[in-house]
Amino acid sequence: MKKVGFIVAALVLMGLVGGVVGAKLAGGEKKSILQKVADSVEEKSTLDVKTIEEILQPAGDLITQRYYYTDMDTFENYKELLGAKIPLTTDKVVFTYKGAISAGIVLSKVEFEVNEEEKTVTVTLPPVFIVSNEIFEDEFKAYEIKNSIFTETKISDYALLLGSMKSKKAEELMKNEKFIEEARKEAENVITAFLKNASVSKDYKIVFK
Repeated sequence: MKKVGFIVAALVLMGLVGGVVGAKLAGGEKKSILQKVADSVEEKSTLDVKTIEEILQPAGDLITQRYYYTDMDTFENYKELLGAKIPLTTDKVVFTYKGAISAGIVLSKVEFEVNEEEKTVTVTLPPVFIVSNEIFEDEFKAYEIKNSIFTETKISDYALLLGSMKSKKAEELMKNEKFIEEARKEAENVITAFLKNASVSKDYKIVFK
């Protein structure tokens, strides 16, 4: 019987950084991109949803946050008889690993509502979702290895373990309210930066839902 056993995890938030758009808005490039946006809509005097989409077009279609972690786990593969583990049949590996998960929103699914009288733009963000999920193979370190001559552990068993670890981390992250809020906040900051830099929308109050 093959069994993946998880031991106490040491989950570490290594850092939150802006993703696809965050990189674009770094340093001098931020000014360059936002200036292009301002130039492209400077002749427009009325703000509508189409104009907002034009303003945000240089941002691409993803706004993401990246989450880095370090964890510890164990893998066991052994034989059973009548539901009990058979002695001397256990393959066991205890290891640490590092990885990163990116989560964010799809910009094309953001909804905008313009109120010309009140000078407000109401922005409804879609749910945050997992964009990418990876484990760094070069950071995988085994600390305890026990092999049994009676049990053969195959490469496919470790592939199953890898998939289980990634799914486990993704599930944990999507339950992390702080991270979800950070991902939403990153999206809000990016959208606000673009709208406040364009002359046609800079005087509008931006409300997020």
